[in-house]
Parts: sequence; C-alpha cells; structure tokens
Amino acid sequence: MSQTNIPMVSSHHPTTFLERGVSVPFTTPMLLGARARPSDRGGLELIVANPSGGRGIYILPWSGICRLCRPTVHDTRLYDRIGSSQAITPAAIRAAAQDVATQGLAGREAVEAAAAAQAEEIRDRLSTNFLLMVAAIRQTDPSGIIDQMEVVTRHPALQQRAKYSIDIIAPRLGRTSEAVFSDLEQLAGVLTPIGLDQQVPLARVPRLLAAITRFRTATMLWAHDNPGNSGAQATLAATIADVTITCAEHTLADARASTDGIIDLLKEWNTAPEPVARRLARTEWLVDGWEQICLIWESTTTTAERRVAINELAWMVPILPKEVTGWLSRQVDTDVTRSVGRIVPAHIDWRTGAYFNRVARNERLRALAA
Repeated sequence: MSQTNIPMVSSHHPTTFLERGVSVPFTTPMLLGARARPSDRGGLELIVANPSGGRGIYILPWSGICRLCRPTVHDTRLYDRIGSSQAITPAAIRAAAQDVATQGLAGREAVEAAAAAQAEEIRDRLSTNFLLMVAAIRQTDPSGIIDQMEVVTRHPALQQRAKYSIDIIAPRLGRTSEAVFSDLEQLAGVLTPIGLDQQVPLARVPRLLAAITRFRTATMLWAHDNPGNSGAQATLAATIADVTITCAEHTLADARASTDGIIDLLKEWNTAPEPVARRLARTEWLVDGWEQICLIWESTTTTAERRVAINELAWMVPILPKEVTGWLSRQVDTDVTRSVGRIVPAHIDWRTGAYFNRVARNERLRALAA
C-alpha cells in the first residue's frame, strides 16, 4: 500500500476522550504523538499525523502503520502489550509503557527510569491511602484534632485512630472493617495519580500540571518574540494548554473534594465502582499526552532547537473533546483547530520514518518520563 492510497481524515475533532484516543510513547519519529483507541471492527487503531507535514490525520490499524513506516522494536513490542490490555486508558498505557521499558528496548536509562517511576507510584499510593484514613478520622472523631507532625511521620497512634474510625464507618455501610480497609486501598489506587491535598511530595498529575503551566508561559513568550508561522504554532499550543490547565484544575479539585464525604464516597464505590473510578480519573484524561510535549520543550536550549520543537509540538498538543463540557459546571470552548501546518525536517525519509537522531531523542524521552 502506498502512502498516497491510505485514506486520510481531513479534520478530527473528537466528541469523547476515548474517541480522541490515548497517547502512546512510541519512539519511531513518524509515530510521535500517536494515539491509540478501540476500533469499531475490534482491536486497536492508531491516530497519526499526516507525515508529509500537511493538514489531516491517518487512522490506521497496526498493519497500516507498518506499511506507512518502519516501527522500532520497542514500538512493536509496546503495541503488542497494549493490544493485550483489557482497557485503553492513560493508566493502562502508562503501565504497558513501563513494562516494555523495563525490557531494555528503549535503552538502559529508560529501564532505570521505569523502575524509579514504579517505585514512586508505590510510594504515592501508600501516601494517598494513609491520607484517606486521615480523612476518615477527621470525619468520625468528635474532636477532629490531628497533629500534623503525626501525619508527616505516620505515627502509630494515628494509625490506631484510623482503625477506630473504620470500625465506626463499617456498620453504617453494612460491611466489615476489613472490607472497608480494602475499599480504601482500591480508592487510593484510583486517586494515586492526582493525590490528595497537602500530599508531599506532589503526585504525578499535579507535577505534570505545573510543567504544562511552564510550557504555556514559555510558548506565549515565544509567540510574542517570533511572528510568523512559528509564532502561530506557539499561540495555538499556548491556547490549548491554557484551556487544558483550567479544566484540569476543576476536575482535580472536584476529585479531591469527593474525599470530604468519605462515607458517601465509599457508598458510591460499593454501589458502582466503575463510574466513580471514571470520574476520579478525569484529570488524567485531560493531561494525557502532555508529558512528552513538555519534555520535548524543556529539553531544548537554543533558539534553533526551540523553533524545531514548536514545529513538532504544533501537531501533538491534544485538542479537548466536546465531552469535557459535560464534566464541568461551565461552558468550555473546544472549537480550537490546528490552522497551521508543520514543516517536515530535513534529512528525514518521511515515507519510512527513518530519522535516527529522532529515534535516539525519543528514547531519551522515555528515560525522562515520570
């Protein structure tokens, strides 16, 4: 199949986040910024940019991708790993990417980074679980007084108070204390990416939101100092970043506020855990794909590098689906379109994706990813 025979979608403004797909950290240059989503015909399909630099996208199965370019071994293994997953979510893709990275297919540094990220997630999950129990104490203890130093040190006395609070909550839910402890652990797993208020260190999603905020500021300055196509690309990126930050701050606050009524949250979880999990994961969907964007930008140091980077990132910035309006108590302008094209870099065979400097760069991104 030649590239010219592959059907192209001229415009793509998804209605839902699942239709937009989940960002996949491929290392093949042509697949940078690609997104995976379930196909109506079963299996997966990938959404990739027009490799010639023009407008439009391609929506292809993996067999079509292999005819469009030559994926790296890492990317082939990653696609296989994603295909075996039961769900296509940011959390599932992240777990698959970490699993493949530990196999050494993106270099030794990526192996070490994946191990470190997995250790951080275990730490964050334990911290989130502990803070959920602290919330239970505050909502069941008549005094409600908690020494902050006890929280920081996870003092055994505080853990004993948490057990007492769970013993109070359990009969109200018609469950055993052991079952409530298990429910809290499961909720902690869902909340781990965003963490809770006063959690130290910050969880992964709040750290990423800070990076997106830095990116928005930098691209606004770039647009001011660089008129023309590069400035237009930067303006587009900054505009989408700004809307994303606003929406993510709202969903993050809503998710954390749900722990203010821990008994009601546990009742919801017992009745229908999947809708609760989807609601609490909204911020993850909003920031999906931004980690690569921020890392690419932050890895540049010269004006020339940033000009190339903004050209590359203009395609990657994820437009918000219309679904986000239903998530918030306010209208959100999602009608942002990519009205500027990309320039295909020199020394790249865009029909095969053979651009080895970019492959090495993308492998370094895998090592920098959280």
